[in-house]
Amino acid sequence: MLQSNYTKREFLKLLGTGSLGIFFMSFYSFDDFLDDDLIILTKDDEKYDQYRKSFNKRIEKFPKIIAVCKSETGIKKAIALANEKKLKIAIRSGGHSFEGFSNVDNGLLIHLGLMNKITWLHENKVKLQPACLLQEIYANFLPKKRIIPAGSCGTVAIGGLTLGGGYGFFSRKYGLTCDNLLRVKMIDYKGNIIDSDKDPDLLWACKGGGNGNFGVVTELHFKTYPAPQSFSGYRMKFNNLTSDKFVKLIRLWFQTTEKLPNEAFSAFVLNGKFLTILFTNFAANQTDFEKTFSSLIPLANDYKPMKNRNLAAALKNYYGVTEPIYFKNSSAGLYSGIEDIEKGLEDIFAKVVASKGMIYQINTLGGKINEVKVSDSAYPHRDINYLSELQAYWDLPSQEEKLTKSFEEVQQLLRNLGNVKQYRNYPDINFPDANNAYFGNNLVRLQKLKKKYDPNNLFDYPQVIK
Repeated sequence: MLQSNYTKREFLKLLGTGSLGIFFMSFYSFDDFLDDDLIILTKDDEKYDQYRKSFNKRIEKFPKIIAVCKSETGIKKAIALANEKKLKIAIRSGGHSFEGFSNVDNGLLIHLGLMNKITWLHENKVKLQPACLLQEIYANFLPKKRIIPAGSCGTVAIGGLTLGGGYGFFSRKYGLTCDNLLRVKMIDYKGNIIDSDKDPDLLWACKGGGNGNFGVVTELHFKTYPAPQSFSGYRMKFNNLTSDKFVKLIRLWFQTTEKLPNEAFSAFVLNGKFLTILFTNFAANQTDFEKTFSSLIPLANDYKPMKNRNLAAALKNYYGVTEPIYFKNSSAGLYSGIEDIEKGLEDIFAKVVASKGMIYQINTLGGKINEVKVSDSAYPHRDINYLSELQAYWDLPSQEEKLTKSFEEVQQLLRNLGNVKQYRNYPDINFPDANNAYFGNNLVRLQKLKKKYDPNNLFDYPQVIK
């Protein structure tokens, strides 16, 4: 760990003694690295693994250097070090990247986990550092009776969530997380701070253009909304499904969700032969809401409505697991409606049932998300009403190969049905032409901005925008 126990000679050895290194040390004195801006970790350091490991135990990457940054100054120093050592940079705010894109083998990891400050501004606007976790945001916002439309997994950080889009229970009413982004600041490959107030291209790119592509985002400014007075959840469980019953239920669910109010959300979750359907609603008046899905209730083995709950308590039910686990998750297509998967329903059911540990889930989009012009953000899928995701979980490394093979078979089935649009925050390393799948017609502009902000491709990962 690069703190006061490192001598100047030891640090110079780490940096190297080339001309860039001499410039670096003339620009930053050794004492600069003994303050609170930056901690450098290498493989021999005690805390290296603590900062290296991510939420997905399936993926192991080993950076040559981990730069734990506490400020913009620390980030600038880390970028200068990467340039000097000719190391590619990966950026981590929360470490939840499904494919480990927030880490890098033999490169430099800029770890932003300590940059999690929340600052309230005028007119109920808020400035967040990138490593603010959603559970921290809700804990801070809800006593002030404010929200932003964000996800539900408590340990996800706002930086990665926003830059890839961001959706959740409140998105049909208020849009994606990135739709509510007002301003960002980013440090580029040369250590320059770019402010989107002076460079509107940057704000456009950060609204769904993906994380880790252009530089290190250090500030995200959002508009906020009044928090709802309460939150209701309606959960149905269906046991021992047959293929025919699955097809009947998914048809009914699609018909039902076409008529949802914007305050509502729904998820269809197939886990083996068991199905869970969730509806949520935060509208003040929900008198007739259950009529919306009344055709599904009699078919359920168990129905549990939880109405008008305290919002903070209700959200904690969806925070998810907090410890690292073995998993493979990804987007499984963005659908306009059931017609996008209708011809493959029986095959989807058969493959999921045959693969213990696999989950196929569809979530509702639409509402306010669809009202934003495609040209106003890098997120391109404004005509889409449903987002599906494929998930696989296991306990032992020996179980990985069989389950991930089945996972890819389901993905190929969905591609064969014509589903090629995907959600950037749910990446899959096996997606063919991945960036076209994520960004569609916006990819060309994003590529131009990559050349503008990072022409040397210092910020890099397997599906980086080139």
